[in-house]
Amino acid sequence: MITLILSGLGAAFVLIGTLGVLRLGDVYSRLQASGVSDNAGTALILIGLIVWGGWQPHDATLLLLLFLLLLTNPIATHSIAKSAFTRGHRGDRR
Repeated sequence: MITLILSGLGAAFVLIGTLGVLRLGDVYSRLQASGVSDNAGTALILIGLIVWGGWQPHDATLLLLLFLLLLTNPIATHSIAKSAFTRGHRGDRR
């Protein structure tokens, strides 16, 4: 039951982030929508997968994937935002 709740919440976060990317106009708003919600959604889905079968030896791989995701997603989001700022992208819709 807890697995379905975690996976459902994770899928909902990913769906909301995807809709935010499609609906919002400028790069900064899209980064805000995708960076926060996709990170949380994917983390919840991976935690749901770990809880699903109990602790197995291959769950260490999922924990490593979760750690790398939580480490690299903010770095990538910051890199894209800094690149947009450096190139002079304004925050308005064009």
